[in-house]
Amino acid sequence: MNLSALLPGLLLLAAPLSVKAADAKALEKLGASVETDPKYPPVVSYTLKNGLRLLILEKKFAPTVSFAMTFKVGNVDCPSGKTGLAHVFEHMAFKGTETMNTRNYSKEKKVLDKIEATAQALIAEESRGASADRAKVEELTSRLSALEKEAGELSVSGEFTSTYEKLGANGMNAATAVDYTVYQVSLPADRVEAWMIMESDRFKNPVLREFYKERSVIMEELRMGESKPGSVLFENLSAAAFKAHPYHNPTIGWMDDLKKLTRTDAERFYETFYVPNNATLAIVGDVDAEKIVRMTEKYFGGWRAKALPSDAYTAEPEQDAERRVNVFFDAKPAFYMGFHNPGEAHPDTPALIMLSEVLSNGKTGRFYRNLVEGKSVALYAGSHHSLPGSRYPSLFLVAGYPKEPHTSADLEAAVWEEIEAVKKTPPTDWEMEKIINNYESEMVRGLESDLNFAKNISNNDRIMGDWKYDWALLARLKGVKPEEVSAAAGKYLKRSNYTIVSLAPKGAVK
Repeated sequence: MNLSALLPGLLLLAAPLSVKAADAKALEKLGASVETDPKYPPVVSYTLKNGLRLLILEKKFAPTVSFAMTFKVGNVDCPSGKTGLAHVFEHMAFKGTETMNTRNYSKEKKVLDKIEATAQALIAEESRGASADRAKVEELTSRLSALEKEAGELSVSGEFTSTYEKLGANGMNAATAVDYTVYQVSLPADRVEAWMIMESDRFKNPVLREFYKERSVIMEELRMGESKPGSVLFENLSAAAFKAHPYHNPTIGWMDDLKKLTRTDAERFYETFYVPNNATLAIVGDVDAEKIVRMTEKYFGGWRAKALPSDAYTAEPEQDAERRVNVFFDAKPAFYMGFHNPGEAHPDTPALIMLSEVLSNGKTGRFYRNLVEGKSVALYAGSHHSLPGSRYPSLFLVAGYPKEPHTSADLEAAVWEEIEAVKKTPPTDWEMEKIINNYESEMVRGLESDLNFAKNISNNDRIMGDWKYDWALLARLKGVKPEEVSAAAGKYLKRSNYTIVSLAPKGAVK
């Protein structure tokens, strides 16, 4: 069954969604706009003078409200030599402000400044490598530890998060990706103003206390990731497939860069990217949109906009040869294959999305039917049309885990057989219709969770340029013809555009 005709009604049945005519007029006087096309939820859009984008969806279903603030800043935006800085700052954004997490900020600041001077001296000495003065390193390390202890006595650890817990928070978290960083939380509906106070203070007046302690935590996180086969595969794939573009770098950063990051680096990063004209705030739940607009102006209106740096990063040159990397690792065999794609805005992208779904859309996808069940050559085989990101041309990813006694080489050959087959034989009408129906179903289900919907529209607005991006993409997908899927496979899934990273047991080293 095609859901197109049912979609608007199903969206409205998900919860009472409406903006009364009188409220709409009041919102328009404030400069806000209300979506009136019935095929979309009635989202209220408003842009503050400082550039902060505000999206509101009233859902009078339960006395709760969800918030998602998306900043267009991820690891792709980190300066050379300072990879991982976006992720480090995300951690630091929970460390409080001049009024939160502190007992006496004027005294604490003096100690924090001493910590920074000592840490920078320590990093400079350690960076000398073999010629470093070990006695000086030990002395600076000891001094840093003493200063951090002194600062700890002047701070209130965890006050920011514990305050949210007392307010009844649920799902409070943050995440950094290659393209963006998002901050999220759900609260009782009567706690909206408390959120405004907390978050406006957090993003206008952050204090990056406990920076070097948190940096050590992240470095340990990186070490833990190095023991995970999937992380190792993807890190090596990105590093091999991207020679020039910063998608080459892992989101968590390179260890050598992390060791040299300073609190000053993080403060400069914040000053550059954490500005209102680089953020979209989505609020979904039991709220009054007009009151939200006025409250947002009250608490966020004084947040100063700044000119953003260029994000026209070095374009990845066209790949013209197969790239093959073997990683010897204490794990079962597996591989990741990456093919450069042309980017989300390109006319070929909808066909690549359909191609990925044809190959690996659950148990009816060709990989599962033919490689897992049919030939029994794979434990798993799947694909995704764009990783690690979507702001720039990225990779069409194919992942494979061979089933014993078959090898990675056996599965790789079988994957290529499926790729060549779809080039020659376009997908059936049934395969195409199933993909569209699944996409529409996911859109309906996406409205069930206020928090997930808030994250989705804030991300789409800030990163893709329109909170209605999913609907626009659906229209593009519906326009894809079966032969265009085959053409896209032939154009992009070819040996000269191909990087493969294979994981093999350490015992395979000769």
